[in-house]
Amino acid sequence: MANQQLVPNILQLRSQGLTDNLIVEELKNEGYDDMQISMALAQADSQGEDIPMERPTQNYQKNNENSTDASNIYERIEEITESIIDEKWEELITEVKKIVEWKSKMEEKLAKISSDVDKLKEDFNILHQGVLGKLEDYDTRMSDVGTELKAVGKVFKDVIPEFVENVKELRDITNKARK
Repeated sequence: MANQQLVPNILQLRSQGLTDNLIVEELKNEGYDDMQISMALAQADSQGEDIPMERPTQNYQKNNENSTDASNIYERIEEITESIIDEKWEELITEVKKIVEWKSKMEEKLAKISSDVDKLKEDFNILHQGVLGKLEDYDTRMSDVGTELKAVGKVFKDVIPEFVENVKELRDITNKARK
């Protein structure tokens, strides 16, 4: 008895262009077991050959109505899918804009840091040149001081013995003057 109800369903599903495999899956989802489905498919195969001419017209009208319903369903699914895609696309664009803004900020900071490092290098080079200049200046001065000390040393070398001798004479003279 259940097979009598299944056969028209199977014929209708076939008229919609579904394959037997899809029909079996659909009927299993509706709760029919394999045995019932197999018997109904066999009966549908045998009845499919004996269908009178009026019946295909009715099936075509039903098929056309189902096709319109299916078309509406597919259009609705397409609309929903497009709206979801648009929504996700907007979210993606928003996130990408945030990333682009972050990237440009980081590039600005990197450029500023790079210019600061270049400025520090320049300042260090100037400082280095200044220190080297001062060292050369001190070196020159120390060289001059060394030369002067040598000259003073030579002068003292010549003057001190004479000075010591004059001091001795002066002592002798003062000793004589006291006496």
